[in-house]
Amino acid sequence: MRIQLRILLPILTTAALAAGQTAASSKAPRAGTPPAAGTPQTAAPAITPRTAPSPTPAPPKQNPGVAPAPISMGPQYSPAQLDFGSLWDGESAKRTLSLTAPAAGQITLSFPGGGMFWLAEYREMGPVTGGSKNPPTSPMNNSFQRQLKTRTTYQVGTPVSPFLQWNVSAGSEVQIDVVFKPVSHPNGSVGVVEPGVKSIIMGLSGPGMVQPWSIHVTARGTFNGSK
Repeated sequence: MRIQLRILLPILTTAALAAGQTAASSKAPRAGTPPAAGTPQTAAPAITPRTAPSPTPAPPKQNPGVAPAPISMGPQYSPAQLDFGSLWDGESAKRTLSLTAPAAGQITLSFPGGGMFWLAEYREMGPVTGGSKNPPTSPMNNSFQRQLKTRTTYQVGTPVSPFLQWNVSAGSEVQIDVVFKPVSHPNGSVGVVEPGVKSIIMGLSGPGMVQPWSIHVTARGTFNGSK
């Protein structure tokens, strides 16, 4: 009897240990299985998203290829160059330079003429007058005209002072007639003038709205020589 108990005791002890391990393993939560109610659980702290500030809109870039329009301080005049074409010995041609003074005052003309280029006439024209409702540039308008305020004539072939001055009103239009008359044998000259391109540079200056102004206009013509 004692021998049987000695044999059964280790067997029962081994079975009891195995049963305890099985029960303990059955109580452990399976992977992916939510914990039972009442089981303490540590929750991860909630992360509050940070709101990024709205970017400040950049100001529109200016087009670097577009330059601001310049402010005109000088007079309006035309043409930019007096072109007399080609003339033979003894022929003549007349061209007119028109200029609108920006301010009242005295304008000065530098005229290095003589020989082939001559000053013929100076005129100061007043504002456009007329009773027609059509604009001055309309082909149906024939009543608009400028009032002649001042006129000074000069003898072609007679030299004038290199500097001439006139008093003008603000907004008046100044008209200057220049004559190109080439000759092979100028009066008082021993030599002969060779054919070719001839030119002078006229200078004009006067008072402006902000500061004095000055311009330069080229008078150019071609002398063909004697026929």
